[in-house]
Amino acid sequence: MDKFNILDCTLRDGGYINKWNFSDDTIRQLIHGLTTASIDFIEVGYLNNSVHCSHTTQFDTIEKIISFLPDDRKNCTFLAMADVDQFTLNDLSTFTGSSIDGIRVVFYKHQIDQAISLAHEVRQKGYKLFMQPMVTIDYTMNEFAGLMRQIAHLEPYAVSIVDSFGYMIKEDFRKYFKIIDNLLEPDVLIDFHSHNNMNLAFITAQDVLEYETTRKLILDASLYGMGRGAGNLNTELITNYYNMTMGQKYNIQLILELIGQYIMPIYRQRSWGYSPYLFITGLYHCHPNYACYLLEEYDVSVSDFEAFILTIPDEMKTRCRKPYVLQMWKSFKKEHASYEKKTDRKVPS
Repeated sequence: MDKFNILDCTLRDGGYINKWNFSDDTIRQLIHGLTTASIDFIEVGYLNNSVHCSHTTQFDTIEKIISFLPDDRKNCTFLAMADVDQFTLNDLSTFTGSSIDGIRVVFYKHQIDQAISLAHEVRQKGYKLFMQPMVTIDYTMNEFAGLMRQIAHLEPYAVSIVDSFGYMIKEDFRKYFKIIDNLLEPDVLIDFHSHNNMNLAFITAQDVLEYETTRKLILDASLYGMGRGAGNLNTELITNYYNMTMGQKYNIQLILELIGQYIMPIYRQRSWGYSPYLFITGLYHCHPNYACYLLEEYDVSVSDFEAFILTIPDEMKTRCRKPYVLQMWKSFKKEHASYEKKTDRKVPS
């Protein structure tokens, strides 16, 4: 494994765009293509024990992933994400080497105890353990250090710094990096997962690649940046930057072919990427779904959306459900100009 590594999360994070509805052939071809393009880690989807259907990258068992993986795995590591609210300990079978290699346990700050329990099970079952604390910047330095001390006992394979709402700058990354670096064993990889609400993903990723450390690092990315909100770091951009600055490793032509054949048809139906509304959610440290949910139903000017976001209580900025967003908007309207409800509008994702 190289010092710097790319993790493609198109089939998992990109699934927020199309509700994880990928055809079986698309899943298989994307995994095979990314493997052939020398991507180091591929996240194939979510583990979700409540989903029992085909043509999706949400899997209720690890065994259902096996048929999508290539016979020749090359040097690639295959992962799936387990949300503590969606996948239970009883649904985790023992590692056999025939399916995924590792599991990313994702959790919010109020779910730490649940995450630690699931992580113990992941380790006991023989999988590589990846810990992914959502909205990392929501932790104070002391809180994050306390979390890392707990995680250290789990002997994880990797720990992520997660810029869930797309507003972390390189100084933020370095602060949390130093805590992990000081408290975890030197063979633990540090991963950076970013979103592009403020167009910072590629800038911060370049800094990560230039960061002086002996520790091995991972950068999360997705094809054409496909992902929730404004999307993620673009796989094609960061792999090309790596090739230009560190030597030829990734097959850019094959990555572009995958984008053209499998990602652009999705983009034409349901686009994603930077928008001033998502910039505002990043600016005020709010969940991007405040923009997505509201713009599904209403025409809202940029200035009015900013005024609306300023009314969101601090404790609700990272917690976002559509009924709450629409109720808050109704309350906001009573104090401001009226808006006519939209009936036919594409949702910015």
